[in-house]
Amino acid sequence: MTSTLRNISFRRLGTSEVHQRFLEDDRDLAAFLGMRARSVDDLLRRAPTGAGRVVPRQELAAALRAYAERHGAPPEVLANAEALLDPKTHVVVTGQQPGLCGGPLFTLHKAATAIRLCREIQKRHPDGDVRVVPLFWNHSDDHDLEEANRLFLVNQQQEVQRYRLELSRHNQPLRNIHVGRDVERLLDEIAPLLPETEFHERVLAAMRPRHPDETLGDLQARLLFDVFGEHGLLVVEPRDLPESAFAPLERWWSRSAEVREVVKQTCDDLQALGVDITLDPAATMMFEVSGDRREPLADGEQVGDRRSLSPGVLLRPLWQDACLPTIAFVVGPGELSYLAAIAPLYRLLGVPQPVFVPRASMTLVEPSMQRLLKRFSLDLPDLDQAPERLAEQLLDTDEGGDLEDRVDDLKNRLRSELDAIEKRLEKIDASMVSALDRARTKSIEELERLQTKVRNARQNREGTGIKQLRRLCNSLRPRSRIQERVFGPIAFLNSYGPRLADELVGAADPFRIEHGVLEL
Repeated sequence: MTSTLRNISFRRLGTSEVHQRFLEDDRDLAAFLGMRARSVDDLLRRAPTGAGRVVPRQELAAALRAYAERHGAPPEVLANAEALLDPKTHVVVTGQQPGLCGGPLFTLHKAATAIRLCREIQKRHPDGDVRVVPLFWNHSDDHDLEEANRLFLVNQQQEVQRYRLELSRHNQPLRNIHVGRDVERLLDEIAPLLPETEFHERVLAAMRPRHPDETLGDLQARLLFDVFGEHGLLVVEPRDLPESAFAPLERWWSRSAEVREVVKQTCDDLQALGVDITLDPAATMMFEVSGDRREPLADGEQVGDRRSLSPGVLLRPLWQDACLPTIAFVVGPGELSYLAAIAPLYRLLGVPQPVFVPRASMTLVEPSMQRLLKRFSLDLPDLDQAPERLAEQLLDTDEGGDLEDRVDDLKNRLRSELDAIEKRLEKIDASMVSALDRARTKSIEELERLQTKVRNARQNREGTGIKQLRRLCNSLRPRSRIQERVFGPIAFLNSYGPRLADELVGAADPFRIEHGVLEL
C-alpha cells in the first residue's frame, strides 16, 4: 500500500503566533531565533559544527550505548552511539517528556523529523565529510504527572475517551514513579478497543512493562527503540548522562541573577514587537532532585551535589546543547515560543546555538476517514465544530419530511376523489361500490406503507450521517484540536505496525512549512 501526502496552511488550522511568524520568515523574530533554514546547505552554513561541548565524546558514546543496551535497542542504534566517537559526527536532537503509551503523536513526529533531517544531510554529503545522527532527549526529570498521565482513544460509541493511571504524585520526577503494574492494568482495559490485526500482539508487547518497577521513561525509550530503532534513533534520559554533563549547571546556577535579567529583558523586547510570549520569565530556573522529589530552588540557593541539579524550562534546552554536539534542534510550536525568550542565553552562557527546525506537523487519515471526507466534501479545517452543527449544515433533514407530507397529501386527494366517484357509482350501479371500497383500502394501505418506508429511510439517513460525522470529527479533530496533540500512536501502530515509522519519516519533511495530511 502507498500513502499520499497533501498540505494545509497553518493559517487555516491555527497554530501559535511565534510558530506562524517563524515559518513566514518574520525578520523581527529572526533576531532572536535566527531565520528558518530552507535547505540542508542553509542549515549547515549556520550550524555550530566546529564547537566543543562539555561532555567528552568517549563518555557520551559510552552513556548512550549503555542506555541503548539496557533497553534492548537494535544494532543500528548502537552503531550510531559508536559513530559519535568521530569528531565529524554531529547530532540532530529533539525531545519530550515521557508519556503514557508513548505520549501524544507529535512525539513520534518529532523523532521522524530528526531522522528525516539526518537523511537529508547525509544525502547531500554522501562522502561522509559531515555525519549526523538523530537523538531523542527523554526528559524524565519532568515532574508533571498530570501532563504525562493521559491517553485518548475513540471508544465504541465513537466518543473521545481519556484513560489514565490511578496514580497521584506531587513534585516527583517521572523517572522515579514506578508504573509497571498500573500500565499492565491499563493495557488490559484498552486492548478490546484495538482491532485484532496482525500487529495487535506486537504493539501490546512493545508497550507492556517488563518489570513492576519500570517508569514512563523506561517505557518511552523501549517504544521509541521499537518504532525507530532500525532508523538509528538514539535515546537518553538526563540522569543517565555522565558526571561531566552536570558541571555547566553548577556554573550557570552561580549566575542566576544575570540569567533572570536577560530573560526578563528579552520578554520585554518581544512584547514590544507584538510577539505574545507564553513563557513566564519568573518561572523556576532550577530544581533539586533529592530522593524521590524534584523541588524548586530559589535563585542562587546553594546545593550540595551538582548531580542533584535539574534545570527548568529556562535552561533545559541549553543544557542539552552544552552536552551534545548538536547542530539542529527539532522543536514544536510551543517550544519555539519559549526559545524566542531564552535564545540570548546561548551567547550569555557560551553554549553553541543550534539551528531551530520546526517539527513536521501531521494528521494521519485512514482509508475509512478519507471516504467520509470525500462523501461530505469536508477537510480538516471544517471539523473543528460539533458533529451536530455539521449535520445541520450537511444533512437535508427536511427532504424526507417533505416526501412524507406529499404522500399524505396524495392520500387525502385520493380519498376525496374516490368519495366523489362512489356517489356517482351509487346512482349508476350500487353493486360496484364494494369493488371501489377494496381499491380504496388497498391504495391507501400501499401509500401508508410507502410513507413508513420514507420515514424510516430519512431517520436512518440522519442517524447514520450524524454517527459518521461524529466519527470523522473525533478521529481527525478530537476535541476540536489537531489530532497529533490528543491521540497517541497505539491505534495506528496496531493498524500499520512497522510501516508506520517508514511512513512518518517519509512524510516528515524538515523544510516544509505547512501541516501535512498523511493519507495512509
